Amino acid sequence: MKREDILVGMKVIPHSKGYCGNLESSINWSHAKMINQPYLFVSRINSNYIVLDSIKRSKGGDYFLPEDFEPYIEESGNTKMKKSELNSSMLFKMRDGDLCALLDDIENEKMFCNKEDIKQGYSDYGISINDYDEDLSPEDEAYDIVAIKQLDTCVKVIADVLGEQEPEEWDWVEEVKEEEPKVENVVHNITINITIGSSNKDSSQFRELINGLSKYATQYSKV
Repeated sequence: MKREDILVGMKVIPHSKGYCGNLESSINWSHAKMINQPYLFVSRINSNYIVLDSIKRSKGGDYFLPEDFEPYIEESGNTKMKKSELNSSMLFKMRDGDLCALLDDIENEKMFCNKEDIKQGYSDYGISINDYDEDLSPEDEAYDIVAIKQLDTCVKVIADVLGEQEPEEWDWVEEVKEEEPKVENVVHNITINITIGSSNKDSSQFRELINGLSKYATQYSKV
């Protein structure tokens, strides 16, 4: 990816790590995969490297080079709704598995409230919608919205949150790309027993055969 096209806060997919270690050693990429997040956020842009993090607006991160990653593109037809499109009759599922309702507190600020928030009085609990960008990127990855369902009423949403009742189908659900299974090389130990003839000609032919097969064998003996 070209350095001039990189912006702080954008989502990217790493495919290598050419600065300080390799991709397998990236703690943030491992964390992103653990929470089923198929991308990292650009945290900082340095003259020598780019800092990528699994959490948006984090001060930490792992060091990458611009050519180590590509921009993350949402699947066509599966783009997450905008913040301005949300309403109180929608049921939400967060990355940590919590079901949430979008409710107004005493100051009419909209809050995402899970089961425990509602039980304790959601006017004092929950996560403010103001903590989300317009594209619904949150400050805390645990509250990243991974599924949305439009229901008939807010009362139905609250009942489903309290009863931990998920719909059979969501109107929108995050698509997680599955990694291709790794095919590991399997090395077999081979023992080759060859009887070498007495003539020099035969011995030479057999020795040539042994040399050709030796790269596949970890042990061979001559009898």
